[in-house]
Amino acid sequence: MLDRNRMIEQLLQWLADLGWKPPTGDVIDEVTNGGLLTAQQVAVICEVSDQTIYRWNEDAARRGEPLGWKQATTWLIGTTRLLNYVEKHQGGLPARVKAQNRHRDFWPIWSAPQELCPGAKPGPT
Repeated sequence: MLDRNRMIEQLLQWLADLGWKPPTGDVIDEVTNGGLLTAQQVAVICEVSDQTIYRWNEDAARRGEPLGWKQATTWLIGTTRLLNYVEKHQGGLPARVKAQNRHRDFWPIWSAPQELCPGAKPGPT
């Protein structure tokens, strides 16, 4: 007889052995950890133009897996979807790893707190 719970435990253990980690937190945690990027940021980590990212998104959408969506005038791209697309359709695992590494390098810069008015003199106290 099939022991469903034992089978699930085994599958989760295999995934953990392969380096998979279950998701934690919520959508805010995902975004603050780099799970959502602008098209310009994606262009930087993939070392391509913004126009290439728009073409990739169109291609992915035709395949039924859009990379992101447009909010007002800004495209927002899901990092996981992007990396999966890069691996499947834009250079394989080496291209994915390169993009992941560039994301890891750039995200601390992009996510650092920003001044509202850089260089502005402090007002009276």
